Amino acid sequence: MISKVILYLMAIGFGLFFALYMSASVGWVFVYMLVFAPIFSFGVTLFFKLTHKVKITVDVDRSMLYKGETATMRIIAENKSIYPVPAVKISLFLPKNLDYPPDASSCVISIPPRSVSEIKIQYKAKVWGICRIGAESSLLYDYMGFFRFDIQCADPECEIKVFPDVPDIPGDSPLLRSAAERAKFSDESEETKENDGYSNFGGIPGYTHREYAEGDPIRRINWKLSSKREKYMVRLDDEVETIQQIIVLDPCGGNDVFENERAVEGMLAAALGLLKCGFESTVYCCFNGTFESFDITEPADISALQIKFADYRFAGGYDTSTPYSGERIPLSLISESGKGILLYTPLFDKGLNGEIAAAEAAGINSVVISSDSVSSGSAYQVWKLNEDYSAELIDK
Repeated sequence: MISKVILYLMAIGFGLFFALYMSASVGWVFVYMLVFAPIFSFGVTLFFKLTHKVKITVDVDRSMLYKGETATMRIIAENKSIYPVPAVKISLFLPKNLDYPPDASSCVISIPPRSVSEIKIQYKAKVWGICRIGAESSLLYDYMGFFRFDIQCADPECEIKVFPDVPDIPGDSPLLRSAAERAKFSDESEETKENDGYSNFGGIPGYTHREYAEGDPIRRINWKLSSKREKYMVRLDDEVETIQQIIVLDPCGGNDVFENERAVEGMLAAALGLLKCGFESTVYCCFNGTFESFDITEPADISALQIKFADYRFAGGYDTSTPYSGERIPLSLISESGKGILLYTPLFDKGLNGEIAAAEAAGINSVVISSDSVSSGSAYQVWKLNEDYSAELIDK
């Protein structure tokens, strides 16, 4: 700005020199033009501002992406006046979830009279989550660059949702093997408990178990008895308690977008891995401040939850300035004593540690799987979730 003013004053000085020492008629016309130029420039730019003759809109061709896919944003600038628009500088949002060109922080558009100019910017999905793209601010400059005005975009922002991946972790991984063993041997059903409502063809009271046959529900397998007999045994009584894992995603996010993502994808990977091992699960996640449960009984349930999580936001963390004050373990929903939960968290802090202690007092053991690089808590078991989604047990 200062350099422009200096150059402008030098031009006026040159005009005065020309008028006084070379040609008065030509020199003074040149001086008058320079003196009145800023006034004209300001007036036309103010006209653009007050009459809304310049319209800026933003749109995107795709709003939901899997990681690695691309979306194209268009910035459309329309000039409805008979005057050319010298420059509109648009500062853009820089989302952490997406890759973008190195010069995508801002763009400058000049618009001829009664025409439309367009700029395209391509984004590539990099990290799970919801992100916004578009115009953070728009400035209209005058012809001489001395003045500028804020102008409003008609549609300044677009939202892109990136689906989380569902990593395929091996069924013999230490974490899944530990979870499966706890589920198997939590079944204390008696081997030969009689069922009054069932008898065989000879009229002799029948027992509640038989060997597994294709098509039998996996939830009726008695894992403890099957381990003893070294073959799958199915319970026939109606009082069977489903052998399920309870998985909880801590709703409080951290300040590292990658650690937040790893907690979400680790949770999905665990639900899929347990399902492949024959264990159903119930996943508890907090949407809009309320915990919801999702039963995982078949692979389609994993896909549905993956789609659901494209619309998920952690409370707190890097994408919000509001601290989280709600519950982080839904004790009211997990009310039965003796249950154990797999708790995935990107923020293993003192607040969560206090809720873990309350859960243990209620008879609920927490196995914590933390993606937080600075974890500071304790639980029944604590696992460190690595970048490759392998987990290592941390000694307490």
